[in-house]
Amino acid sequence: MNKNDTRLIRLYIREQLARNMSTLDTGPNTFDDFQDYETNIDHDIVNDTYTLTVHYKGDKISDRTVFTTYDEAHHHSRMIIDKHRVQVMNGETKEN
Repeated sequence: MNKNDTRLIRLYIREQLARNMSTLDTGPNTFDDFQDYETNIDHDIVNDTYTLTVHYKGDKISDRTVFTTYDEAHHHSRMIIDKHRVQVMNGETKEN
């Protein structure tokens, strides 16, 4: 191992340690903690597809969308919720 490799490894370790010490919760960010959002992912057994709708405080905030896998539907629901949260924070959408 040469001097440059050792320097890069030390920089990487230092960055990882600093990141872990500055973050209290090192777990992944999920949207399961937001109680005002409700995601409905329904499995259509006949067509083997998943249908997604997202509601915020009872109001529908997304059109009904069809996906081929559950993971795609779940990922898209997180994207919709994140976009809606940003719009509410920026005042582009009124919060109920």
